[in-house]
Amino acid sequence: MSTKWRRLVAPVILLVLVVTGCSGQHGSASSQRSNLITPSIPAGMDVAGTIETGNLERTYVLHLPPGSTRLKPTPLVLALHGWPMTADEMSNVTHLSGVADTHGFAVLFPQGYARSWSVPGGASTPAHNAGIDDVAFITTLLDSIGPRYGLDTSRVTAAGISNGGYLVQALGCALASRLVGIVPVAAPFPSRPTVACVPSRPISVLEIVGTGDQDAGSFPDTLAFWSSTDRCPSAAIAGALPDVAHDGTTVTTISLTGCSGGTEVTGYLVNGGGHAWPGGEALGSVDEFGVTSKQFNASELIWTFLTRHR
Repeated sequence: MSTKWRRLVAPVILLVLVVTGCSGQHGSASSQRSNLITPSIPAGMDVAGTIETGNLERTYVLHLPPGSTRLKPTPLVLALHGWPMTADEMSNVTHLSGVADTHGFAVLFPQGYARSWSVPGGASTPAHNAGIDDVAFITTLLDSIGPRYGLDTSRVTAAGISNGGYLVQALGCALASRLVGIVPVAAPFPSRPTVACVPSRPISVLEIVGTGDQDAGSFPDTLAFWSSTDRCPSAAIAGALPDVAHDGTTVTTISLTGCSGGTEVTGYLVNGGGHAWPGGEALGSVDEFGVTSKQFNASELIWTFLTRHR
């Protein structure tokens, strides 16, 4: 174990309790089978929209859950694709729309400029080279869709993968007043932030990284940065998820709680995992992107994370 991990992680005793039960009532075979049928959740709807910002017409897809499950006020998850990807591909990879239909929240899939995002101090993407201000774009978009569709855009959960995950980190720094938490996937800080990061209020952080990803080495530094920013009072507690997928990956969890304003800093390190959205569709071949772990569903985890901080 590296010195970084010794500093960050305290010893942990992980207890796993499995509770099972069955009914003692008897009935016909047909009635027993009918009791096992779960009613299907009706599908929500996608709204394709455009908005002008920075002298450009930008596009997005907003997924609204069905009325039968929709929460009021309706929470919003912002989902930012990687580079080069599209909003539709982000929806297909993550399955966030289906999770939203089940639990009653909305998902906003903005489209990046030339399939990319401009991250302050970040990589030379097409959007960055064109001088795009994507923090301003996201701010304008939230201002527009919130009142139009009855969404709670004052406590957004922002998630993203790769280039989109790095923009999520930047939003945590620059747009904390609109966010309740961030979920960067496959996008830990490459080092300390290259631009000033002073959030206006503490925000919760859920960081997901695969050890097979090229940036995984900075995972503990990223958690340490956010735990310091959120003034987390205690040492991290490490744990492990049970091996339910048997896909060659395992998951180490890191948790810091009791942070300022009731926030948390949590990390999921996917040992053997690649540049991927766990539980979702692969971004490409295993040779190019590594293994997409099925040990947990990142989109369902986002919902669990969101409910702790609504």
